[in-house]
Amino acid sequence: MASHKGDPSFWRPSFVLGLLFFAALISLALFFWWHAWLRRTAPGEALDKQQIVVLLAAWLAVIGWITTAWTSIRNSVKQHTVNTLLQSRLSATYMERADRVNKFFGAYEARHSLKTRDPDADPTQGIAGDDEEALRYILNYFEYIAIGVRHGDLHEAMLRASLRSILTKTTFYSRDWIERRVGGGPTLAPNPLLYRNLRWLYLRWRDEAPGNDLRAFSMVRA
Repeated sequence: MASHKGDPSFWRPSFVLGLLFFAALISLALFFWWHAWLRRTAPGEALDKQQIVVLLAAWLAVIGWITTAWTSIRNSVKQHTVNTLLQSRLSATYMERADRVNKFFGAYEARHSLKTRDPDADPTQGIAGDDEEALRYILNYFEYIAIGVRHGDLHEAMLRASLRSILTKTTFYSRDWIERRVGGGPTLAPNPLLYRNLRWLYLRWRDEAPGNDLRAFSMVRA
């Protein structure tokens, strides 16, 4: 069974606040159960109305703090996500590298139609020079996005709506290039942590519909 200990997404602030909110609800239910039991078994020890009002006020204050904190975090994450997307679109370097990668893979698609395309072929075969540098730049950017999603610093739904197609397609086409660097080779030292967050996000976002050629990476899920 998978453990949450190595998964930073388990400790996202919103998740922790959700746990606190759930704990507060449980504590309220336990309090009313305890108070009802006390009134039946020892009426003299039961709290009076004024004490109950004070405790409820304190409980509502805690719930209010949790709700305010959750809303603040949610808005902050959304704003940070919008800024990240805008900065990439306004970056001449990013747009130039993205355009180069799109042209490289576009040429591959032009040479191999979808009907005759080998799903096990390596679209990055022969990539070098500026094209390879552009691919590395884009994959590094996607790794940054994946880290933000995994740690809860970026809004996943917004990014999925805007980047899912290009991220999964680029990562899928680059899978052999990535795997050669993860597993190592005659001239490459193994780097099992390379793009581990991007690989995680790809497996999370990829289209698993029947007939789709976006298969998983062959290495163990990061």
